[in-house]
Amino acid sequence: MLTANLRPWQQEAIAKCIDWFSASRENKHFVINAAPGAGKTICASKIASVLLTSGEIERVIVIAPRTEVVRQWSEEFYAVVGRNMTRITGSDVNVESYGEDLCATWSAVQGLSEAFQLVCSNKKTLVICDEHHHAAVKA
Repeated sequence: MLTANLRPWQQEAIAKCIDWFSASRENKHFVINAAPGAGKTICASKIASVLLTSGEIERVIVIAPRTEVVRQWSEEFYAVVGRNMTRITGSDVNVESYGEDLCATWSAVQGLSEAFQLVCSNKKTLVICDEHHHAAVKA
């Protein structure tokens, strides 16, 4: 697994996020805003790793804008967390049978919204929205 040194902003974001998710509050939304190439994927993957290890979550779903970004997420998530992240397309069926951790484009999620709702309701799920401004209103 990736053991690269984290940047100070990443360490601070991870600590704040873990505190936020560990506190007993209804709002479990957390936003990381950083420049392109700053290391948001690694930071979010490290957060997921800590939450998985502590039992706060059981699975991770990443929604990204393009197939290339989905591929990058899958690779970096494995490097940091040590778990495979299955890439889902709009033509896949039975999404719940594809494994614990999933990654898909916004358009794939929009076409499979019921399947993703089922997946999210079956286990404690961390949903990471990458470049949310690409999401369709329905997605």
